[in-house]
Amino acid sequence: MTLHHLRVFIKVAECGSVSAAARECHLAQPTVSQLIKELEDFYAARLFERLSKRLYITEEGRRLLSRAKEVAGAYERLEYDMSPDKRRDRLRIGSSVTVGMCLMPSLVKRFGAARPETEIYSYVNNTQTIERMLLGSELDVAVVEGRVRSKDLLSFHCRDDYVALFCSAAHPFAARESVTLGELCCEPFVLRERGSGTREIFENFMEERGRRIKVKWEVACFDATLRAVVEEGCIGVASVRLLAPHLKSGAVRGICRADGEWDRVFSFIYHKDKFITEDIKRFASIALDGKEDELPRKEDMAKLEA
Repeated sequence: MTLHHLRVFIKVAECGSVSAAARECHLAQPTVSQLIKELEDFYAARLFERLSKRLYITEEGRRLLSRAKEVAGAYERLEYDMSPDKRRDRLRIGSSVTVGMCLMPSLVKRFGAARPETEIYSYVNNTQTIERMLLGSELDVAVVEGRVRSKDLLSFHCRDDYVALFCSAAHPFAARESVTLGELCCEPFVLRERGSGTREIFENFMEERGRRIKVKWEVACFDATLRAVVEEGCIGVASVRLLAPHLKSGAVRGICRADGEWDRVFSFIYHKDKFITEDIKRFASIALDGKEDELPRKEDMAKLEA
């Protein structure tokens, strides 16, 4: 069974006649009949019934027709995409949610300006999902926060960051210089979904100390975290890069570990066996250019005492 068989079969089904399909395909009528017979023999199924000198597709034929159109359509799209006059380079860039909100837009913009001929696809999800997609060749490169688990992924320092807790300006903790773990455990929390690098850092910290918190909200983005903190009095956990404008405006108060225990990096990652294109080289040079933004000072936040 070949693509040619499927294309002829589709044409016979559309025309309802071997002779009409033969004319459309520029083939002899016996050739078309032979191709249909070969398909029927291959699938051990009768594809057409002949009634009053006209062909009617059978149930098995309809099932094959649906799949045949999918296959023929996919092949035509492949031919179109790979034709020299239509083909464009494409870079598939992944980022974890935090990186996608505070860093990736500027990286993509700079890359687009440097390589305007390249089509860009940017995908944002939690670190765990991005890592899985890189391993499955669904993405070319990524920038993520959190620990990269797979040994098949190469990881390079991209930017510094640290995680902080935060509460609303109206929360009792906002006026404090320090907060204890015991006090934290009495408060409702809003956390990112499992698989988030930000959540992992805080949960590991609490588990190592045998502490449990009350999770009131579990959300997939920072905006939802911020609303739960401001409107419902929850304690949130986030990258200090996302908190920066809200700390500056006074809308929230940060709570952090002064000892650097929650320090982390954003990492540029890709598969160790990935073929390195010029696009990947250029994006890597932008992501790893060493430019660091000034982060909010830990000294200006309340200290978490363990």
